[in-house]
Amino acid sequence: MSSPSEYQALTLPDDLTIGFSVVMPSFNQAQFISDSLDSILNQNYNNVEIIVMDGGSTDGTIDILKSYGNKIYWQSEKDNGQSDALEKGFKLATKEWYTWLNSDDLQTNNALSNVAEVIKRNPGVQVIIGQGHYSDEAGKYLRPYPTIKVAPGDNVCYELFARGYVAQPSVYFHRDAYILAGGIDSDKKFAMDYDLWVRLARNKCKFVALNEDISANRWYETTKTASQLLSLLAEVISVQIKEYGRVAPYFVQAVSDYIFNKIHTKQRNPTHQLLYRIIYFKALWICLNIHKPFYCLCGLFTKNIAMTSPIIGDKLTLTRMFNYIITAIKSKILK
Repeated sequence: MSSPSEYQALTLPDDLTIGFSVVMPSFNQAQFISDSLDSILNQNYNNVEIIVMDGGSTDGTIDILKSYGNKIYWQSEKDNGQSDALEKGFKLATKEWYTWLNSDDLQTNNALSNVAEVIKRNPGVQVIIGQGHYSDEAGKYLRPYPTIKVAPGDNVCYELFARGYVAQPSVYFHRDAYILAGGIDSDKKFAMDYDLWVRLARNKCKFVALNEDISANRWYETTKTASQLLSLLAEVISVQIKEYGRVAPYFVQAVSDYIFNKIHTKQRNPTHQLLYRIIYFKALWICLNIHKPFYCLCGLFTKNIAMTSPIIGDKLTLTRMFNYIITAIKSKILK
């Protein structure tokens, strides 16, 4: 294992290039970690340091890390999870710009060079949000990763409240902005990225969009996001209440639909299904926003679910909702 002072292979002095520190938290990801590391190294960007924070893997990960010699800096020891590893990794970072790449995700399309160009074209920029996509376990493209609007004139703080979805491996932030925002909250187990983005926005950092797909986010059954979705959503909601004082309809529906799908697995009638989902949404809306009476009351009458899903955003109109209610009542009477 190289020490930080010995780590020089990819940190060549070059006044013309932007320096990046990429922290990679890892635990028992021998299946993927070489692909993740190579996705950075194969870009041949000459001012990047890779800091792998391994949580004490026992699956062959350590042998893989050793094989990279001084191309990377790594350490392996028991930690308190991903956020703890990230916090420790960024404390070791020496470059001006930070990002992190989970050890099963990938950087794509010369991400580092693309981000560097955006930095050079936008003096004063502090946070860059690029596009990304989901891939399957084998790395095959699945679908685009939804991303909030970050164009000039867009209210990023509101965008993060109302929708919040960002491809985490496609986000880069300046060291000073990270420190100003308070860094990674090591108490967060799932939504540490969302929590950081919100604090960066609330600190009025300058956000700029990069309209290139620069990361692949693997999505498979055992990923933390896929296997513990409700815990993730609960943590996002706790961030919203802390930072905004209320919960957005998008996240209320994400949880209410999750609960509905767990309880009503055999509900097949589309009309009845929609009505149940509305009831779950309204009930949860009250529970999560009752501490803000005016917001809660207004939303109870003006906010509704998206028919397909929150991400699709095909809102259910009041007229259509009443038509569904009437249809459901008629079906019950005719029975």
